[in-house]
Amino acid sequence: MSDTQSRARQWAHWLTLAATVGLLAVFARSVDWGHAWSAIIHADPALLGLATIANLASLAVKGLRWGIFLDAVGMQGTGQAIRATIVCAALNNVLVANGGDAARIAAMSRRGNVSSAVVLATVVVDRFCDLITYAAMFVAAAFILPLPPQLARWRTPGLLALGTIAAIVGVLVWRSPSNGAGDSHEKMIKPELALSRARRYWHRLIATSATVATAPRLAIAIALALVAWLGQWATFHYAAHSASFAITASGSLLALLAVNTSFLVRLTPGNVGVFQLLYALAAASAGLDKDSAVAVAFLIQLIQYVPVTVLGLLLAPSLATRKATSNT
Repeated sequence: MSDTQSRARQWAHWLTLAATVGLLAVFARSVDWGHAWSAIIHADPALLGLATIANLASLAVKGLRWGIFLDAVGMQGTGQAIRATIVCAALNNVLVANGGDAARIAAMSRRGNVSSAVVLATVVVDRFCDLITYAAMFVAAAFILPLPPQLARWRTPGLLALGTIAAIVGVLVWRSPSNGAGDSHEKMIKPELALSRARRYWHRLIATSATVATAPRLAIAIALALVAWLGQWATFHYAAHSASFAITASGSLLALLAVNTSFLVRLTPGNVGVFQLLYALAAASAGLDKDSAVAVAFLIQLIQYVPVTVLGLLLAPSLATRKATSNT
């Protein structure tokens, strides 16, 4: 990448961040923080406990799902996949742009003595399953739930997006080889030049993605992804009712879908601020109180962040242990 392109990307990043901070500042000034704090401190501990369990179970299911693709490249160990997923979530709570994913890729690459491209391929396919199920839930909600006009107009584009994703899945399955045929080709490429190394890395990434994305694995992973989303739905709903927030199950689903429009890239550490803004907009569209919605959004983030971050810190040393020298 040239210096000009690098500077342009840096400017784009900082402008986006500045615009986000400005929007959050305007939003924060309109919130009754005393009311929000009162709702938080009077939350029902039992329902908060149920929400916490649902969130941790959702993370465990995500780790189990990722383990399916790791197993396909010879990196066995479901427990290790679950631990890495929890550590990744903990790091994402304090880093921007999903930095935890980069950390788990590097850690698993070292432990498995494989190229980071191989691990990255499993993460890409795993996250793709998340995207498929998110799109399916969005389209289903758009046609089943009563939506506000500003969201209802996305029904047709959402259906088209789901069809496009389904077509991509079909191509991946159709092109998936029965074995790792990409390795012999990559060994023919001389590694001494930077361009050759980049091309070799890209070939390994594509070949591995095609190898692991078989129909049986995708079917199981998509089913597990739906289970994980159900866990998140339960987290949102139990947390809301712990604060006596009168949101319906369909309203919690709508809030979950709205908040996760930004799940691909986190603009702030842990998406703090952006999360509250999107949750409040979703709740307000259902005619609910915005200040109470902000309190619920903070409760959800406390559930998602405090236990996960503590657990992630406890599990991180096991990932940092280097078993073998990684390939590049």
